[in-house]
Parts: sequence; structure tokens; C-alpha cells
Amino acid sequence: METPVLYHWAPCATCSVTSQFADEHGIALDKRDVELEQPYQELLALGGDANLIPYLYAEGQLIQGNDAIITYLTEHFC
Repeated sequence: METPVLYHWAPCATCSVTSQFADEHGIALDKRDVELEQPYQELLALGGDANLIPYLYAEGQLIQGNDAIITYLTEHFC
């Protein structure tokens, strides 16, 4: 399984919930800050909206929001 990609904004308190959950459970994520142009463009190309971060891209699907991301991570990694 490829490492899931977390699209987030580093200073965002909401995004940190997902990051902390992954860290606490030893789940590796490829964290990409949408403040940078390339991750921002990647997220747009996937159909995401940088105003609605965080997003997790895993197994060809884009998952939006802390609750949905944590549910996915729990089901697949915990």
C-alpha cells in the first residue's frame, strides 16, 4: 500500500488533529502543505478545495475532513 498523502496547511489547528492522530498511531503520511504551489495544484487537480482542508489521498480516492480521514486511517492502519 502506498503512503497516503495528507494535504494540509501547516499552521492550521484543524489539520493538526489528523496529523496528531497519525503520529500517535505510528501511521506514516506524506504531508503536503497546500501553502506551497505544487501541493496546492495537486490538490486542485484531484478535485479538492484548499479552503476545505485537510484532505487525505489514498487508494485513488480523496477523503475530506478530520472525521472521515481518521475513520479511514483507523480502518486501514489500526
